[in-house]
Amino acid sequence: MLDINLGLLIFTAVVFFALIYLLNSILYQPLLGFIQKREDLIKSDLGNIAQDSGDVANSLNKANSLISEAKGEAAKIRESAVTKAKDAAAKELEIAQSVIEEKYDAFVKELSGERTGLKKELVSNLSTYQNSLQSKLKNI
Repeated sequence: MLDINLGLLIFTAVVFFALIYLLNSILYQPLLGFIQKREDLIKSDLGNIAQDSGDVANSLNKANSLISEAKGEAAKIRESAVTKAKDAAAKELEIAQSVIEEKYDAFVKELSGERTGLKKELVSNLSTYQNSLQSKLKNI
């Protein structure tokens, strides 16, 4: 029934092994080489990521420290500006108070002079006022 042909069996075996050899050399070896290169690239990228994350953490820490230093300096500058403004306002207030006091003293002296002048005028015109008052009282 089934006849086994030895020549055909050997030919099939030779073709099978030749096909395996060709597939191995043309397809499987380059594919395995590509997969190996890809795995190596992924491993190196993961290593770079670990290194870069450390660099990022260091940079972030430096940035945070710079920000905190800048905030401290800004607070000092703001405090200094507020102190200078308060000092300037106090000086201006003192100057304004001294000017007001000078004007007040001058006004008091002027009033004192006017009072003295009015007293003198009243005293000098006292007899005239008395005469006028007596004449008015007589008319009543």
